[in-house]
Amino acid sequence: MKIAFHFDADHERFDRYDGMPVIKEIFRQLLQRQETTGLHLKVFSGDIAALDYVRDRKNREELWRGFFMPPRPVWQSLRPDFMDFLYNRKIFVAAFEGMGSRLRDSMHEVLLNDETYLGAQQVHEANPVHWVLYGASVLPLCRITGKALHLFYSIGSDDLKDQAVASYLTEALPFESVTFEEMAVSHTILDSYSSYEHASRVVNLSTALYDHLNLVADQVLLRLTDLAPELYDQLHNTLMAFGDLENPGGPAKAAGACRDMLDSLAVSTNLPGAQLRDIMDRIKSLEGCGEGLENPDPLLEGGRLILELLVFICDLIMPAASKTE
Repeated sequence: MKIAFHFDADHERFDRYDGMPVIKEIFRQLLQRQETTGLHLKVFSGDIAALDYVRDRKNREELWRGFFMPPRPVWQSLRPDFMDFLYNRKIFVAAFEGMGSRLRDSMHEVLLNDETYLGAQQVHEANPVHWVLYGASVLPLCRITGKALHLFYSIGSDDLKDQAVASYLTEALPFESVTFEEMAVSHTILDSYSSYEHASRVVNLSTALYDHLNLVADQVLLRLTDLAPELYDQLHNTLMAFGDLENPGGPAKAAGACRDMLDSLAVSTNLPGAQLRDIMDRIKSLEGCGEGLENPDPLLEGGRLILELLVFICDLIMPAASKTE
């Protein structure tokens, strides 16, 4: 999910600066979280370019519809007077790609205390208005992985590695490392993928994956309710243990809940050996997230384990479901 946070760049607090103090404060809030191991965010920043939309009434109406009546509904929490700011003032945007809903909500709540903050919304670049305002106007700044900061620079432009920005963003912030990452031709006129058509394909792929996975989950739960309500309860208790994956001890807690469910199933069900071994390997991988292993991302490992559990349970109940259909 890509979330854009908006700020009144004409406010006297900005004093003509380029928005870096806002970026720095957001980074501070991110790094103050109890667990940063699973952080992997791509950060974009810049001013919204809305001039082409505010010159006549028809364009202003298109802009309004793009925000409040989009082709596909998105998460949004903007100030009621947001459009007044968009029509009349300069708006600075800090956008984060890869931000989940829990982190989004906590950052939004913190930023509400900032008098220049105008709210946030999910960016959906298949929406033409979103593509113009965010996809084509707000440029990539850096990547955050855990407590490592990777500042972007263009291909063949070593002299454009901005050491001043690196020093500013890491001053008094607990980043463990700062490096520069070459962007090749990405987001330049040479980038064949920097287009509305490609952005739409990316968004549509994400939507299709979400819809298909959601359908599978719905169908499994529907059958569990009728065929194996006790397994429904076990699955519920197991997945509730995944809510603390980013906290110390969270991966081990989720892994233990999975083992307990499988042990309970083994008492009454002949579990398929090969598939069960795959799940046990995935459980061990999740447990290792807190031990500095090669893949330390607990959210990613937890998600992969949930997918395997879903397929596993689907295979268990489908034969019984077929007999009732």
